[in-house]
Amino acid sequence: MNIRQTKLWLLPVLTLLLLVLDAALLGRDGAIHADSAGAPFPAFSTVTLDGCAVTEKIFAGKTTVVCIWTVRDAGQCRAALEKLAALAESLPENAQFVGVVGDLKTDDIAEKRAAAKEIAAGFSFPQLIANDDFAPFLTRLRNVPTVVFIDSAGRLVGQPVVGDEPELVKKELSRLLEKDSPRSLALKKIQGAIF
Repeated sequence: MNIRQTKLWLLPVLTLLLLVLDAALLGRDGAIHADSAGAPFPAFSTVTLDGCAVTEKIFAGKTTVVCIWTVRDAGQCRAALEKLAALAESLPENAQFVGVVGDLKTDDIAEKRAAAKEIAAGFSFPQLIANDDFAPFLTRLRNVPTVVFIDSAGRLVGQPVVGDEPELVKKELSRLLEKDSPRSLALKKIQGAIF
């Protein structure tokens, strides 16, 4: 076999190998998943800054964009929340936006609660107060604000977005909402038949 003949059969073999590696590393839906993707968000029972009782059932039936922020980093978090508020106002019916104040506890002093309310003033989406129920999730975060995505079954999905990156949040949300579209389901079916 000469070099030209070797090149002719080697190209398809390498292409197939790369496709298999792509599917194995990226997953069937083509997304790079974080360690926690698919894990359920911890069960919780808390209140909003307005005093309304809330549980993990708030996630049922919708894809939820959750922005975790802190009173400690008020300036940075307020700026990010302002940019994300426009996105929250334009979400489709099958999506919602929720804030979680990561460093405020239900028994914190009144001044800290007032500071959190001031930061969140003017936003139409609920702001949950973190409690010990959130600890398994919050202890893994390193920066705020951090945006995570939760599917309608209460599982973490997609890639978290760290920092003030509203365009990345918008792109990831669009990708997650597109995931169950007819086009995406057809692509999954084709990939399933090939692999």
